[in-house]
Amino acid sequence: MAEKFIRIKTFLIKHSNIVFFVGGFLFDSLTLVRIDSTLDLAIQMAYLILLVVLITLKARFDNRLWQPPAWLQKLWTYESEAVHFFYGGLLSAYVIFYFKSTTFSRSFFFLALVVILMFLNEMPQIRRVGATMRLGLYSFCLISFLNYFLPVLIGQMGGLIFGAAWLLSASLTIALVNLIAKFTPEPQKNRWRLGWPPALILILVALLYSVKLIPPVPLSMQYAGIFQNVTRENNHFKLTYEKPPFYAFWRKDNRHFRARPGDEIYCFTRVFAPRRFTHQIYLSWFKKDVTTGRWQVSDRIPLLVFGGRDQGYRGYAKKSNYEEGEWRVDVQTEDGRTLGGIKFEVKTDTRAKPRQWKEIRM
Repeated sequence: MAEKFIRIKTFLIKHSNIVFFVGGFLFDSLTLVRIDSTLDLAIQMAYLILLVVLITLKARFDNRLWQPPAWLQKLWTYESEAVHFFYGGLLSAYVIFYFKSTTFSRSFFFLALVVILMFLNEMPQIRRVGATMRLGLYSFCLISFLNYFLPVLIGQMGGLIFGAAWLLSASLTIALVNLIAKFTPEPQKNRWRLGWPPALILILVALLYSVKLIPPVPLSMQYAGIFQNVTRENNHFKLTYEKPPFYAFWRKDNRHFRARPGDEIYCFTRVFAPRRFTHQIYLSWFKKDVTTGRWQVSDRIPLLVFGGRDQGYRGYAKKSNYEEGEWRVDVQTEDGRTLGGIKFEVKTDTRAKPRQWKEIRM
């Protein structure tokens, strides 16, 4: 038993950076509440500030311009572990919030970038580079945070606000690069060496945003369903759908829509938005062309979202002009970025017997 304990202890010490990184990741995964939580935002901001302090002190320490005082020497031996803990905490928040904000297929490139940076941060060859890698990772964490912090703060989102977040990230990163370069023997030469990784990261994030591959934080779609009818009663919505056959008891909406003359198709959705936040989203209806297999736009119906509700803002759109075939409704932001969607099929109902209905309330 003692030998096993010693082996575990040796492994944890040898891989302490990974342990602290995973620790920060798990800590945020278990404690994060909402993207607009004041406490969560304060913790993330504190991580970013502490990373600047540690990156700066490490640069001065490596260039023999600073030595930790006696009371800090023991703690300073864990400097690398602290950096990994803070990065783990920040990246876990971004994975959670950005993944919630859209479908996996649309967030894949951004999340893949997060995963790549996480692995690069653990590679010995990269870690030996020192401040260069830390600055690149820091610029990514900074733009990822400001991309939803500013909308939460202002109460709106869009290209101008993303541009402001990007410019602020670039300005703060340039200031940090210049500061670190001053501690080196050749500041001008090292300014370029230190500056290209964060510049590359910021350019890549801007490109991903321009092609709509950055998830539309701080919004997130919590639910979408297809119904026969939607009515509002006091503070609840009554959603009516046809009772499914016994072998499909799990169905809670009309994704297999059997249409009769006069029927309308209702798409109901819940979209989370932060407090004091407003944004016009669109429920975009697409019909699949049976010849080409491509999705063609049929309608784009606006819906103004107001934030603050834990269960999300509730709204719906209906369609009376439709035909048989495969359909899709995408919940999109004003600039066309997709929060999520739902696919369904419409078939003509030739039965003569009365239909049975079920209801749910939201």
